Amino acid sequence: MEAKARGYACPRCTVGRCTPQATIFADVYQGHLLSIPNSRAFVCDVCHFVEFEQELLDALWDELYGETAVDEVQPVARHKRESSYSEGSG
Repeated sequence: MEAKARGYACPRCTVGRCTPQATIFADVYQGHLLSIPNSRAFVCDVCHFVEFEQELLDALWDELYGETAVDEVQPVARHKRESSYSEGSG
């Protein structure tokens, strides 16, 4: 966790570094603009890719959908990058 707090290589451009910053979370929810200022996110210094902290997204999901929509709506699975090599191959 501490390593991520200092930043990490950008998963989109692979050149920049994503560092923690406060930014605006904005999305359209049921036809209305949802805007949350000063949201903690990791922003790439090169391509400006933004990745919001999972805790914010989880809290937002709970507020918007609660327990009633668990069976009807499921969050999109987080993208997990696989290593570029196969272990044991050689």
